[in-house]
Amino acid sequence: MAVRAVAGRFISCIHNNELLLCHRSIVGRTRRSSSTQAVEEPRPIASRTVITNPSHHTSDHIGSWYTLEPNTVKRLFGHGGIPKPYRTLCDAFFESSLMVRQPALSTIDYIKRSNLNLPPNKFMLYGNNGVGKTISLVHITHFLAEDGWVLVHVPVPSQWRRVFKEVVPSATNPDQYDHTRDSVMWLQHFRSQNTELLKSLQLETSEHYTWTQREATEVGQPLMTLADFGISRARFASDCVTAIIKELKQCASQDRCKVAVVIDGINSLFCPTSRYRLEDLTYLPPDRFTIFRAFLSLLQSDWKNGVIVGTIDKRDNEGERRKSYLPRYLLRQKGWEALDPFIPIPVVDYDEVEMRSAINYYLDRGWLQSPHSGSDVGRKELAALSNHNPLTFMEICKSI
Repeated sequence: MAVRAVAGRFISCIHNNELLLCHRSIVGRTRRSSSTQAVEEPRPIASRTVITNPSHHTSDHIGSWYTLEPNTVKRLFGHGGIPKPYRTLCDAFFESSLMVRQPALSTIDYIKRSNLNLPPNKFMLYGNNGVGKTISLVHITHFLAEDGWVLVHVPVPSQWRRVFKEVVPSATNPDQYDHTRDSVMWLQHFRSQNTELLKSLQLETSEHYTWTQREATEVGQPLMTLADFGISRARFASDCVTAIIKELKQCASQDRCKVAVVIDGINSLFCPTSRYRLEDLTYLPPDRFTIFRAFLSLLQSDWKNGVIVGTIDKRDNEGERRKSYLPRYLLRQKGWEALDPFIPIPVVDYDEVEMRSAINYYLDRGWLQSPHSGSDVGRKELAALSNHNPLTFMEICKSI
């Protein structure tokens, strides 16, 4: 009926030689009505929780967003841990917010119920690309920091095997090779995350470490002294990482602290080859890297008062070993035996509640500008285009 009415008015205008005037009148009314409708349509408000301590998050908060304080982000993730695309998005939003999801809640609950008098429990998050494994790990890392755990956090170990900054023969072991600059960067990361906690725990070195004829770290020095020395003397940075890990394992076994090992892409530690070539043009196996050996020692069951949390990601394997995202395939026999037993925690795409919450958050922050994005049709299109995958959803919204 509406189409017939409009057509009739056009015909009438033609007969009266007023087509142009009528066309302008109709278009003007249409634009004004659509503009008024877009203004009047309320913008969805993101589901948020004011509870910023992850230890208090429950299943009632699933799908809600919580915001990390800027100082917390700088202290815990200033040297890595949050993926660069997500960090860029947080900068655009002027806040660092995470969605509360079940994998992180399950891991936190398991950690709370762990018996710390036994060897460390191991929790491995796995799933397809872009489902949110690393962001869940950020949530868990925040909980561990708030709960008083000493963090041994490795954001991207695969870089030490593929895109290393500098590799030189070890200053103390001729059969090993050191990542000097990468080790310095990790020591800075460790110092940023744990300085205040280590001061209160008053952890001290239990051994005498001789570096040169003139330089040594005496028994009874604050543990952070090792990190400071490695940062100032890059040649010994990898050995300082090894010393810190050894001291932390001993302190934890003596009930002096709790140590949380957090490794994003833990399967990278078990890849058989690296991209570093020796003089004979053969590729160096990663188990000859000092820093790899240091972190692999943390996966052993010869200490207590600890937990090990990691992600298993096929993108951290070499190209020909990425056909499946399942742990047994990506870890190989060596990694499977090193981590056994561990608790597998699947991370999947957004469900309907989480998808709706993600769209509402983007609308709330003004990232989705189209007035149709919040409609039922627009939401269905966004869900279909992204297939409910968090990373794909973030990428398709870049150009919207």
